[in-house]
Amino acid sequence: MRLWMCLVLLITVLMTPVAPALAADKLVVWWNKGYYPEEDAAMQKIVKDFEAKHKVEVDLSFTAQEDLVKKETAALIAGRGGDVMFCFYNDWQIVPKFGWDDKLADMSDVIKTLEPRYNKKMLEVAYVMNNRLKKRAYYGVPIEAQTMHIHYWRDLLKEAGLEDDPAKIPMKWDDYWGHWKKAQDALRKKDAAKYGKLYGVGMTESTRATDTLYNFEMALLSYNGELLDKNGKIVAGDPKNREAIIKTLKWFSDLFTSGYVPPDATNWTDGDNNAGFHSKSIVMTPNPSQSIPAAQFFNKEDPQKDNYFNKMGTIEWPDGPDGKKARYLSAVKTIVVPKYSKHQPLAKEFIKFVLEPERFMEYIKAANGRWFPAFTDLAHDPFWRTGHKGPRGEKDNHIPVATTIFLERDNKVFEHYKHPAYSVVYDENLWGKAMARIAIEKWTVEKATDEAIERMKAIFAQYK
Repeated sequence: MRLWMCLVLLITVLMTPVAPALAADKLVVWWNKGYYPEEDAAMQKIVKDFEAKHKVEVDLSFTAQEDLVKKETAALIAGRGGDVMFCFYNDWQIVPKFGWDDKLADMSDVIKTLEPRYNKKMLEVAYVMNNRLKKRAYYGVPIEAQTMHIHYWRDLLKEAGLEDDPAKIPMKWDDYWGHWKKAQDALRKKDAAKYGKLYGVGMTESTRATDTLYNFEMALLSYNGELLDKNGKIVAGDPKNREAIIKTLKWFSDLFTSGYVPPDATNWTDGDNNAGFHSKSIVMTPNPSQSIPAAQFFNKEDPQKDNYFNKMGTIEWPDGPDGKKARYLSAVKTIVVPKYSKHQPLAKEFIKFVLEPERFMEYIKAANGRWFPAFTDLAHDPFWRTGHKGPRGEKDNHIPVATTIFLERDNKVFEHYKHPAYSVVYDENLWGKAMARIAIEKWTVEKATDEAIERMKAIFAQYK
């Protein structure tokens, strides 16, 4: 009798539903590994504070952006994985595509709560079409942005006998690019042994780097070209825009073949222009974030931060060939919550917790100005106008330049939010391929332009 009762009890226990294990109740947060330890430490502190306040456990992991976007993509296809995902590639690799496929949670309620704080122009990046519902909604939460800067070595310009003060460098299109060419010529002439392999312009022109996308679209804006209209329709083939694309690609080709760009720039990855700059094998480089000066700020081999405050500078993109002030493009980094998540309310609370002004300011400052906040209250913090103060009272020549670009210049977000097919255009790096056709395969600029436009049309045609 006792044995029978024990068996019944055992079967009852085994068949009785139990509460999920603690591991299943964790909020799983996948976060882009920061470029500096200070970023990750700031996020770890935020997580600990959230756990203490909400009496929950958060499983936080950091992953490099190239691997994280693959991890996110696999999870969204499989329908299981992290509850909160923040990758630096979300804005163009995840939000347009998976918002279209109805794989992301609608974050409109979070946006509504935060909307009074937002720089409204940065909100567009997350407002994408859901093809199943046939309407747009916010499928991400924008938090920080990056835009184009030009970094250069002031000491190399001085040695070349040229103006190094940002206020005195010519901003007219031809004069601006000519300034860096003159630096290469003068330095090579001065000391061929030392500067024989130094180049004036560190311009990424490869199929492998996302920097190529920034460089091309910034130059295209300078030539007054457009690829999409306001409704996300392709206008690249219109005569005016085709002509602007031809001028833009010809400019890149001429720059490369003139010998002022490193010959391996057609094979660079995103980090190669940074590496070339830090090794002083290039005088200047366009870069779509403040990562280059930030790396010098954290340079342990330069405790007085002489490179950051005295030897290098940051300057704006030049006026266009028509003389008009430069227009800018920004990539706005965005948090997403998968639709499959069973912890959506908690995930949204976590995001709002991260973005509370004082807390998020501490996090974003840890990146030393690499990212600019998507919120006006934080953008008005004095840090963005003055940056750091040097050990000898030097002023910051980097962070305030980015602030001017974001707050005072014509600055719009990249247009992948208009149509998910545009993300595929970026995936395929069509304009990097066009540059390679011209520089390496010796195609005419017109032929390379037309191939890229036709491929763009074919990509868009796949979306119905």
